[in-house]
Amino acid sequence: MTSPLPTWPALIQHPGDAELEFIPDAAAFDTWQLTSTPATLIDKEGKTYVIDRDKRLIMKGLASLEEILALIRAHAILEGICCTPKLGAPDIPTALTILSSIVKG
Repeated sequence: MTSPLPTWPALIQHPGDAELEFIPDAAAFDTWQLTSTPATLIDKEGKTYVIDRDKRLIMKGLASLEEILALIRAHAILEGICCTPKLGAPDIPTALTILSSIVKG
């Protein structure tokens, strides 16, 4: 049985690390270099996937907007952005847009 495909954009989180990666589309994921496993991918619908060492995506559940915002806030702190507790978004796609601006910042 195959997992449903992610709906882009998405973020990637490595275990034990607050740093996130922003993946805008499938082409970017195809060229993305896996550095540690298992990593987690969360797409714009909140679907979470485990990324195995062969870059296969195995769906494991759903993340809430609050869980995603907590990850983005922790990443923002690493980037030296102040007032991170005030960082919010009305939905997951907007939260990923915020992450994109932080990563590109």
